[in-house]
Amino acid sequence: MKKLDRRILRTRQTLSDALISLALEFGYEAITIKMLTKQAEIGYATFFRHFKSKDDLILHVLQSGLVDMMGLLKPEMTPYERAFITFTHIREDPGIFSLFANLPRDHKVIAIVFEIIIESIETLYVSRDESFIPKEIAINHLVTSVIELIRWWVEHDMKYSIEQMATIQSELIVKATEIVAVDRCIQRVSDSAAD
Repeated sequence: MKKLDRRILRTRQTLSDALISLALEFGYEAITIKMLTKQAEIGYATFFRHFKSKDDLILHVLQSGLVDMMGLLKPEMTPYERAFITFTHIREDPGIFSLFANLPRDHKVIAIVFEIIIESIETLYVSRDESFIPKEIAINHLVTSVIELIRWWVEHDMKYSIEQMATIQSELIVKATEIVAVDRCIQRVSDSAAD
């Protein structure tokens, strides 16, 4: 059974690599299943034993990349630390994020990835009592702004340093949102412990 598991993982990884490579060369929309199977050197029918469609494959690729990155982020980290790790991860493995950045903003896979990110981030925050901005709107703003910042950085050949981007994300997006709309749960716990 372990050999089969390794073969499945290897095939999925080969298809993922083929998708990233082809998308960067031709654009996601131009890719066909035949192109993917040829690039990955697997049979056409084999593709469908692993994925239902090209969109199913791209969702797998993006979810895997997101899970890897989010596993590095801890709730107790500062906004700068979280951003620094995010941009470092993107610089070290730009393929997945270039693929994401090149998808049309209205692509259905973007919406699914967006929801995954929102679900993971909203647990870090509570509504600020005195704020008139609902938490769900604040979190939507936060996630949308971070995604667009990452997209911009990737599209502009990562011309600013990781440190600059981490500062921009933490100051311009995260801290600004925290000032007017939400409190970090981890911060609230530590503040109440100090009382």
